[in-house]
Amino acid sequence: MAKKVPVEKEVQITALSEEGLGAATLNERPLWVRNALPGERVQARILKRRGGKRFADGQPLADLNPKRVASACAYFPRCAGCSLHHLAYGEQLLLKQAHLAEELQRVDVAAASWREPTGLTRLGYRRKARLGVRVVGEQVLVGFRESFSNRVARLDACMTLTPKLSALLQPLKKLIANLSQPRTIAQIEMAEGDSECAILVRHLDVLTDSDVEQWQQLAAVFDVQVILQPGGYDSLQPLPGQASVRPLSYGIAEHGLSLQFYAHQFTQVNAVMNRELIRTAIGYLGDVRDQLVADLFCGIGNFSLPLARQGAHVVGLEASAEAIAMAQVNARRNGLSERCDFAVADLYQAGGSGDALAVDGQTTRSGRYPEALIIDPPRSGAGANLEGWVGHSALQQIVYVSCNPRSFADDALRLKHAGFRLREVGFYDMFPQTAHVETIGHFVRDQ
Repeated sequence: MAKKVPVEKEVQITALSEEGLGAATLNERPLWVRNALPGERVQARILKRRGGKRFADGQPLADLNPKRVASACAYFPRCAGCSLHHLAYGEQLLLKQAHLAEELQRVDVAAASWREPTGLTRLGYRRKARLGVRVVGEQVLVGFRESFSNRVARLDACMTLTPKLSALLQPLKKLIANLSQPRTIAQIEMAEGDSECAILVRHLDVLTDSDVEQWQQLAAVFDVQVILQPGGYDSLQPLPGQASVRPLSYGIAEHGLSLQFYAHQFTQVNAVMNRELIRTAIGYLGDVRDQLVADLFCGIGNFSLPLARQGAHVVGLEASAEAIAMAQVNARRNGLSERCDFAVADLYQAGGSGDALAVDGQTTRSGRYPEALIIDPPRSGAGANLEGWVGHSALQQIVYVSCNPRSFADDALRLKHAGFRLREVGFYDMFPQTAHVETIGHFVRDQ
């Protein structure tokens, strides 16, 4: 059966979507085009159809947008790891701010002031990534997916990954090609701490002794921890010859902290911007000495421990028992156990964190209700329990960190209904060259 050739059409780009896609119309139906900017005439190669919309890669033909720049990455736009390499960086920031402003306008929430967009890194910032693996004939591909496709992009290096992680791509491809069964490797997950890298090798079949020896050689030559993953994350095991799976760590120097994490655990991918985000969150809360602060969706203690170092008593709640255990380890390692109480709590269940915040004396230091709240939820937002968490009169301010402007806006409306106003909002460009953004908002109770 002959392979279907993608349709190519010339189209005019009229706008830019929040995802960084050029908007066009073809046969009275929407077409979304990568590598296309407003005003440009492009050759669109249609790659995907979904829900009446079509998606395409674009090749500019005429009327180039003055904000277009040459991509620093040779794999753009075929690799979908980034979507905005063709847009001047200042314009990227304006696009993300406009998207956030539109979402807040949608729910009729007005911020009293806006922070200047903060972008400190452009390339080489990503210290965590999940990469696909595919064998095509004699060639092994390791990388992000291609645009609008499940195919793995052909990468020899990646300018978005940190230099240490990028340097592992070619050795990984060569090693996998030499395995007894290259197709048994389904995925590679990479993580970097301040002093060590780790890779998780998702394999679908038992590795032979020769396979294991090759992974051991890579670990030794590149000074990287190799962790085998025959199933889910509960199946992680050290490479034979390693005593155990070791945690990585990252420092928050201005607070004198070092936080450990396992390679598969959530941490912010951009170390520089994470430190800026922490600095701003703590600055919003002001003097927290001897205050009780609740950190919801606390993870391994990324915000909790800097707050405790500033003199706050912190209650950290999180659904993952493994993350809570690591937060407790981090508190002990940094001498902050007396100022931190971490507990497992499913914050999306009915009732959420209400009992833990208001009743449990051990968790809330003799029944006190928090004076301040930090919320850093998943993309779906804080959810329906949010208004119940913030009803107590003792709670005066909230710092809300979000990776999704839409769910941030939805929750900002909930907080407005609960009597909180948005004192200031802004974003950190945690993911430059992509359409993703990290929003931070400071809410205070109306008096």
